[in-house]
Amino acid sequence: MKRTTTKTVIATLGAVLVAATPAVAKEKLNFAYGYPANSAVGLAVEDYAAAVAERSGDNVTVTGFPMSLLSLPETSPGVRDSLADVGFVLTPYYPAEYSNNLFLHEQNLLINLAENPTGKEPLAFTGAMLEYTFNNCPECLEEFKAQNQVYTGGGVTPLYNMLCKDTSITTIDDLKGKRLRAGGAGFVRFAEHFGAQGVRLPVNEVYEALDQGILDCAMLSAPELTNYNLYEVVTDITLDVPGGAFAGVASANVNADRWKAMSNEDREALLWGGNAMTAATTWNFYTDDSAAVQKSRDLGIAFHEPTPELLAAVKEFAAQDLKTVSGLFKDTYGVERAEEITAEFAPILEKWYGLVADISTKEELQQLYWDQVISKVDPATYGQ
Repeated sequence: MKRTTTKTVIATLGAVLVAATPAVAKEKLNFAYGYPANSAVGLAVEDYAAAVAERSGDNVTVTGFPMSLLSLPETSPGVRDSLADVGFVLTPYYPAEYSNNLFLHEQNLLINLAENPTGKEPLAFTGAMLEYTFNNCPECLEEFKAQNQVYTGGGVTPLYNMLCKDTSITTIDDLKGKRLRAGGAGFVRFAEHFGAQGVRLPVNEVYEALDQGILDCAMLSAPELTNYNLYEVVTDITLDVPGGAFAGVASANVNADRWKAMSNEDREALLWGGNAMTAATTWNFYTDDSAAVQKSRDLGIAFHEPTPELLAAVKEFAAQDLKTVSGLFKDTYGVERAEEITAEFAPILEKWYGLVADISTKEELQQLYWDQVISKVDPATYGQ
């Protein structure tokens, strides 16, 4: 009879224990975002975490920190300084650092000029932003690199509206003298063009500003009514004014030091996650838009129709602003290729109008962004 040695028993038990022990993720990342957990962005972060875990075979896990680890204005420097591994960065908060990215965002007024609007313009704008940033804008990627970050995804809100307290906007004259929350330089220009005052405020400060009378109206998309419970202070809404959208979104920027220390396979998983984050953020905002409008009606918030003259003036402003913004950004922020970017971006957006025409689910949108853009990014060389 063959005798079993103590070493053999120990080796056998060790093998059994290893086989029975669940695999432990080697990479644990935290994700900072300045939105509530149940918001369009918060739900997108859940999709991001699930996508990364699945793609990496659970080698990379992500934990979201809503409105806690870093606020919206703190996120970019926080990711840069490794306070967060991944962050939801809004580039208009940092115009000097992200001037080329911000210039791309300023093209959002093209949405107002769509010849045959379908409501899916923000889905198309997201695709165009992704494609141009990854493939045609080395300056944009260099700006992220300078902030020790790696860009992996974007996102775009629905059209912007006037969310007001104790005031209604229906005519051009109604805008004069009003204090309007503006989320970017383009919206400030809109306010000033119509004799109003554009007030730069983070979205999480809008509730208090409306409640205390610091603002008359906030230029925001309807889902922010839900995200920040603005139903409690908003009394009047005018849809489609000022139009445009918020596109200055780097929805899943990764700390560059962390990125470089990861394997190619794990980087690919983060690109897949950034793709999921982009689609989920954009789609969640898109579907939340009509729900937020309906809830506002149910709560008795008054809706006002802009006059044809006001709508025409909004379109006229969009066309004129798109002509002048190139020179403005070239002179103010040193965006040397401003005219070239403008000329190149418009046809890409037109192409994306066609690409999203038949999209009916978040999953279809995610696959479209992946197939058209992000799958072509090489994780071995990108972000180095």
